[in-house]
Amino acid sequence: MDGAKIDITGGEAIDGFVAALRRGGLRAFDVTPLLEPGMAAFMQHPTLEIDSKARTLDEHGYFAQTLTISEHTGAHIDAPGHIHAGAQTVDELAPDALIRPYKKLDLSTGAQAGEPIGLDLIKAGEAAAGVQIEAGDIVVLDFGWERYLSRLDDDGRSWWGRNEPGLAEEGCRYLAEAGVSAVAADTWGCDTCAKEGEVSGTPGHSTWFLPNGIYIIEGLVGLAQVPPEGLFLALPLKIKGGSGSPLRVVLLAE
Repeated sequence: MDGAKIDITGGEAIDGFVAALRRGGLRAFDVTPLLEPGMAAFMQHPTLEIDSKARTLDEHGYFAQTLTISEHTGAHIDAPGHIHAGAQTVDELAPDALIRPYKKLDLSTGAQAGEPIGLDLIKAGEAAAGVQIEAGDIVVLDFGWERYLSRLDDDGRSWWGRNEPGLAEEGCRYLAEAGVSAVAADTWGCDTCAKEGEVSGTPGHSTWFLPNGIYIIEGLVGLAQVPPEGLFLALPLKIKGGSGSPLRVVLLAE
């Protein structure tokens, strides 16, 4: 195993990976928000509901909750079929689609709701992190947007769900042409700019990412504490015809 770059394709690599886990050489960063009623979400998605009394120990002899949930709740993946009719759905993803090297870019300085992030800031983020985006990588964008998760508008609506920065088209094109496998962010749409509910542009969803089989992962938390590179590990639910799926996302790094 070389640094935080982990190849799990061979027997020796598997042995090395397991040895690193056993000796504590790898740290796991859980970047998944807690699923709970009232959590922040994209303004147009239905809210999460949890019936904690669906099955109770006293009445039924066992405890189980019932969830009413969007495929795009909390940390989640957008499959190409989310936007494009007839495109790949989440049940058609390869089982290791979201087990890939990651590179994290800190784009939090100057990130503003409704303002696109240009290619210059992406390249500056690469330089600051000391990484180079390569084919097959999952690029993780830290907009610093987690700090707004609990912010509410005057009418009680989630401010986070109505406001965010996003990648400009040139940035989306740069990542797509680099051959990345997915783009992840701590917002509800990595490429989508929005201010007070007014959305302006979705170049990744519509042109550069999903149509090219580059998955979009949204709603991450805790990115500020994560090292700039390592292994991205997540598994979507195998939902028949699903446009996406909630995820438990763990980043492994030395």
